[in-house]
Amino acid sequence: METQQEPPPGAHLKNWWLHRLQSRVVSGARSELVASLFDIPPLKACQTWIGCEKGWEDNWTTTPTQSGAKTPWLVGMITGESGAGKTTLANHAWPGAINANCLDWPADCALAELFPPELTVHQVTRLLSGVGLASPPVWLRAAGALSTGQRFRAQTARLIALALTQPGQTLVMDEFATGIDLETARATSVGVARLARQLKIPLVAVTARHELTDWLDPDWVARPTVLESPTQIPSQTTFCRRLLRGRPPICLRLGRCHRANWPLFRSHHYLNTSLAPSAICLGAWLTAVAGQPVSQTLVGFSAWVKALDKPGYREHRTVVLPPWQGMGVGQALANWSASLLAGLGQPVWSTTGHPALVAARLRSTQWRQTRPMGLVHAEVGKTHATCRLTAGFRFQGQPMQANRARAILDRKTKCQTASPPQA
Repeated sequence: METQQEPPPGAHLKNWWLHRLQSRVVSGARSELVASLFDIPPLKACQTWIGCEKGWEDNWTTTPTQSGAKTPWLVGMITGESGAGKTTLANHAWPGAINANCLDWPADCALAELFPPELTVHQVTRLLSGVGLASPPVWLRAAGALSTGQRFRAQTARLIALALTQPGQTLVMDEFATGIDLETARATSVGVARLARQLKIPLVAVTARHELTDWLDPDWVARPTVLESPTQIPSQTTFCRRLLRGRPPICLRLGRCHRANWPLFRSHHYLNTSLAPSAICLGAWLTAVAGQPVSQTLVGFSAWVKALDKPGYREHRTVVLPPWQGMGVGQALANWSASLLAGLGQPVWSTTGHPALVAARLRSTQWRQTRPMGLVHAEVGKTHATCRLTAGFRFQGQPMQANRARAILDRKTKCQTASPPQA
């Protein structure tokens, strides 16, 4: 296949990208018969024109800063139906971009070892958690043993890591979210866009899944189109800039949860799978996505127990099912649970070693760090995690009204994930 760049089709289309794809075909009797039966000129079948407005070259976003100045775009999206020229456009616009071809996947190598050596463990775990792959056991799994969804999220994190080591380079993710379920695609879109903006990495997602536009929330969207001739005027807009609106909302119902639901979540927790017999179990049920009601599904589980060596309650287990990791479900559930327990007039504590959770608690105004990351010294008669780094926090958010908190905790629960109690 030969690709040739042509001059703009006319003055009526400014800043226009136009390309002709010309393929060399060896024809025979059968192909000549097909061409005659359907009256297709051989030259037309071997030639395709693709066009799109070159708005991405104006390196700015429509979202103004406080001073009113324009800022460079960081997230772009190329979408359209199969064969519309998405990959061709990306290859021509960013010929030296970082892409999936830059990665190798040794099947027997642990995922955590596949990142650039100059990155710290903290940076690696932040990237993995940022794209929704927040399970430390998965970080230690061989690359060849990852599921399709896990590999997609792992590849996303690795490409961002590679971009960190090459400042100024654009990251192009072709076939973004292809073959991935919608929930995982949505969560990863949210995570990769957030990381790109936090780390100042120009990122272009190339995908046929236009339904991810609002979740990726790009600064611009390009839709290349196939033209019948170089002078054709497209009937639809091929490039548009967007005001950042934030991802579509997801609605949760929070309430008391039966402990028998724990088996749905225990394999996704980064520690052991036990649950204290005295644990107070609370859950998050998904009720609506982007304003559309969905079948109520239990997606988050949080268990709390009495603190060991001080008054109050402490966080015991908080887990979110993988398709919804990276969407803020865990933080929303944990903060609500802490507010509920604080409404009983007791202090609420959390000790965690998960890098993403520690970072989130440090950013949050609802938690105050009481102990920096480090090892806990063992005490006689008490059980502590003495072999891993953890940090301690105390909840300082708004406590729930006492009567409401007691009413929620006094409700009887059933092992039914589809009928949550009203929070």
